[in-house]
Amino acid sequence: MIIIGNFLVEFLLIHPFQDGNGRLSRVLTNLLLLKCGYEYAPYVSHERIIEDNKADYYIALRKSQKTMRSRKPDISSWLELFLSVIHKQANLAIQLLSKENVDKLLSPKQIVIWKYLQGVDEVSTGEISKKTNVAQPTVKQVLNKLLVLKKIERVGLGRTTRYRKI
Repeated sequence: MIIIGNFLVEFLLIHPFQDGNGRLSRVLTNLLLLKCGYEYAPYVSHERIIEDNKADYYIALRKSQKTMRSRKPDISSWLELFLSVIHKQANLAIQLLSKENVDKLLSPKQIVIWKYLQGVDEVSTGEISKKTNVAQPTVKQVLNKLLVLKKIERVGLGRTTRYRKI
């Protein structure tokens, strides 16, 4: 996290583009978080948290950037803000990914599949497709999403693969 925070403050100091540096830094934040294994990043936007704390964001950024080219660079105010934003993002993701809120992450077709899975012990993709009237490729896509969210588990491999709710 500290390396990501340091990269961002330096990137924003360099200001490589005429416009869009802030937006690009937030996209890079998501990419770096994902690369480091923080899989919650796509589910909750840290941009919203930054927007809600815009004044503090710019104060911390400017305060740290003023020291970057001095003999004693100090980015502690930036890191403190950055880490608090990421902490809030993680907490919001935990709340969102809880069992009660899984519906907020799913489209209407995905919800149909999720609700069907709650009423069965184990089921195949073909069975889900027949019972829900959702095409098998869509069923597979939804199952993959639910696997990532750790809401279901895969049982078996190949043609005999079945899925069940955790």
